[in-house]
Amino acid sequence: MKTISLRVDVDTLEGSLKGIPALLRMLDRHGMRASFYFSFGPDNSGKALRRIFRPGFLAKMRRTSPTKLYGFKTMMYGVLIPAPIIWKRAAAQMRLAREAGHEVAIHAWDHVQYHDLLDRKSRAWLEAWFRDAHAAYEDVFGEKARGAVSPAWRCNDATLEIQEAYGLDYAGDCRGFEPFYPVVKGRTLSTLQVPTTLPTLDEYLGLEGRTPGQVNELVWSLVREDALNVYALHTEVEGGALAETFDAFLGGLRDRGVVARTHADWVPELKAAGPPAREITRREIPGRAGWVSFGG
Repeated sequence: MKTISLRVDVDTLEGSLKGIPALLRMLDRHGMRASFYFSFGPDNSGKALRRIFRPGFLAKMRRTSPTKLYGFKTMMYGVLIPAPIIWKRAAAQMRLAREAGHEVAIHAWDHVQYHDLLDRKSRAWLEAWFRDAHAAYEDVFGEKARGAVSPAWRCNDATLEIQEAYGLDYAGDCRGFEPFYPVVKGRTLSTLQVPTTLPTLDEYLGLEGRTPGQVNELVWSLVREDALNVYALHTEVEGGALAETFDAFLGGLRDRGVVARTHADWVPELKAAGPPAREITRREIPGRAGWVSFGG
């Protein structure tokens, strides 16, 4: 049987206020459950413009048109418009996901600052970043988080060590093909890594001239039998400008008999299979500007 886990990353205020409800309606129509990962802190989306100097960034902008996907106002947050604290404006929308039967967990405090400046940040800054994200999660949901996935599939030794102290059931901080326990400085950590295994819509859209429908066809063809299949999407994209494409993607999964499972549902089974211990490396992948962490 083919199974898939839908990892929904919520990066922005707009993606929280509008994208979450839109995706919830879509998932309900198709009878599927997903795992939602929320950004809680300041929406500094406008500061992402500094990525202009990153190799491949301009090419991706031309392919995907971020202003169309994310909206002009979002692209000004943290630059011309003060960065709003997402959870204080969108706690109700976040809770809707849990009320609808979906998994809820942590994605970020300040998504953009982590994404762009991870290796430049001090350990104290990173510790505060994790502390603030977990505190906000508890404020919104009244309980401790059991899972977390990092922005842009990026991590380093410090983030993995800091995260270990929270006793999570799992984390998703990298790309890869199978679950594993990360090795940091010769020590095997106990927080299972569940990597994203499939390419995303925004990575392959326009790459080699691919249309949205062709990207869907490609991803459907990559879903493996009796294996870990994790597909990441964004409320800002699949819950916004490309909602029709994602609706077709869900319909295609259903037509092919692919069963959707949340990370939380899948993790006990993944752990019982005895995942290996591996170091996390870095690499570049098609359609994405800059490196991602890679393991498994």
